[in-house]
Amino acid sequence: MCGVCGIYTKGTEKVSRKTLERMRDVMVNRGPDDAGIYIADHIGLGHRRLSIIDLSPAGHQPLSNEDRTIWLVFNGEIYNFIGLRKQLIRKGHIFRSGTDAEVLVHGYEEWGLDELLEKINGMFAFAIWDADKEICILVRDRVGVKPLFYLEVNGKVYFSSDIKSVWLAHNEDLQVNYEAMQHFLYSYCIPQEYSIFNGVKKVLPAHYIIFDKSKAISNNYWKLSFATKEIYNEEEFITATENNLKAAVKRRMISDVPLGAFLSGGVDSSLVVAMMAQLSDRPVKTFSIGFHEDSYNELKYARMVAEYYATEHHEFVVKPDALNILPEIVWSYGEPFADSSQIPTYYVAKMTREHVTVALTGDGGDESFAGYENIVAQYYGSKYRKLLPAVVRNNVLPAMANSLVAAVARRGFVSKVKTLTEFGRGEFCDSLENGGVFNHGYLKALYSEKFKSILSAHEPKDIYFKYGLAADGLDEVDKALFVDIKTRLPNDYLTKVDVATMMNSLEARSPFLDYKLVEFAAKIPSSVKVKHGQQKYLLKKLAAMLLPYDAVYRKKWGFGIPIGFWFRGRLQSVIKETLLSERALSRGYFSEAFVKQLIGEHVLGVKDHTHRLWTLLNLELWHQMFIDKVITANSSF
Repeated sequence: MCGVCGIYTKGTEKVSRKTLERMRDVMVNRGPDDAGIYIADHIGLGHRRLSIIDLSPAGHQPLSNEDRTIWLVFNGEIYNFIGLRKQLIRKGHIFRSGTDAEVLVHGYEEWGLDELLEKINGMFAFAIWDADKEICILVRDRVGVKPLFYLEVNGKVYFSSDIKSVWLAHNEDLQVNYEAMQHFLYSYCIPQEYSIFNGVKKVLPAHYIIFDKSKAISNNYWKLSFATKEIYNEEEFITATENNLKAAVKRRMISDVPLGAFLSGGVDSSLVVAMMAQLSDRPVKTFSIGFHEDSYNELKYARMVAEYYATEHHEFVVKPDALNILPEIVWSYGEPFADSSQIPTYYVAKMTREHVTVALTGDGGDESFAGYENIVAQYYGSKYRKLLPAVVRNNVLPAMANSLVAAVARRGFVSKVKTLTEFGRGEFCDSLENGGVFNHGYLKALYSEKFKSILSAHEPKDIYFKYGLAADGLDEVDKALFVDIKTRLPNDYLTKVDVATMMNSLEARSPFLDYKLVEFAAKIPSSVKVKHGQQKYLLKKLAAMLLPYDAVYRKKWGFGIPIGFWFRGRLQSVIKETLLSERALSRGYFSEAFVKQLIGEHVLGVKDHTHRLWTLLNLELWHQMFIDKVITANSSF
């Protein structure tokens, strides 16, 4: 795992070594073991290395072919590199190292870009400089595990694993993209189609971009389809799922450094640990996070699994003073980001790095095997849509549900009725409007009149509609899973894990994100994944064969923190002093009265605005750090 960066110049101006070094070295945590630079006509490549495969100096990057006409900087892992290396050696290619990165150089020579991308299985973001063709190629993995930002301006292309590199290369003088900011307020993260800075873009998952002197060509090299289904019985699906998952775990256990696993106590991470234990000849090292607040503490389930497989288990309990590291986290993300589980993810990565350099995770299981509540809502919503006439489901029942919510609040049976009317009205794409930290109504109340006019034509829900319309699934569950894989997964969860682990120079590997497993899961009928409305039905049947029953069949917990409690206690002053400061209010984005209302309602327990306040706090701290430059990563509350 590493950090890559570079500058491609279309004219005659030389690449500035000083700028390239600055871009590279802001990513030192991504690669503390080695650093390299290559500069030639039109190109400058920078690399920070975290040594995982072949720890020797032979793994130094930038890396070239024999005649130095092809150069590479690479971040990630190619899990099937050993087999590809053997193929390339048989074809006469000479390897100078045992790294997986070198397979990309010779594979590009031998097969060309498209065939190489068909062959590799991994997580990656890399850049290739082809000197003969004078082209610069940026490539990102299929599901978006590894990030890659770029800015094309004034005849140059700046690119990096870290948006801060691009910001620094542009003299810390990039303007805020207000549309991206609105997406952040809606979803507490920024979609792959946007970045917080005007002009800075992200290479989309499963895409590559070829830059030459006159143009940039982007191509989508992999597309996930839910259109065809396997015809198995339930037992056959369970066996096939187990085989595919075990193969994915095995591929991710190849390492020249110690490895372990995050163990939340949930089904996905527990299954990964179970299979690691089966494949390993020594106890698996496992790492878990807990809280003093019982409603957030999953440690007992993690311990249950750890004891079942006799793992070498480690735990850490997060306390309210954990927010002292928030400025460092804001700096590390580089963009506003407000999934509160960023805090425990940072701490579990920090603890894990004290023992190993690679950790396997359970990320991706929910997206492929229907683990989220919105998928169950889609399951029931589709039935509701089929059974009731449009006038009843679109008008009569929603009106009744709204009346019930007004009378008794949204809880219990009333909440279920309300959710059913939300997910069953209109067509499938209409259901994608549901949710949002600041939904349309809240945004309207939050924004100042001036800011409303700036963003009046922009709709953050359009990103979800785009993928909803592109989904080729056979029903609403299939389509919703596709939307999650294209939005929530790379925008939120993979960004969170990448940054939190890289802050600690730890490599995270996710077996559930193996593209072969993702493709197989897309071929499983939704009726098998969500049987009788049970989330993750099929995966739980497999888990029940390998894990303690109580660790499988229990209520799903999110990997969050009790920030809502803390905002009513010792952190109440932090939220008030930050969001209602003269500096924050002078930006002119938000209604002061409405921000005060959110804080007041939350502190008094009238409403739960945890996620809204956390989102606003992160946004303001980001502005103070990257726009005002009045706080740094070392600041404290």
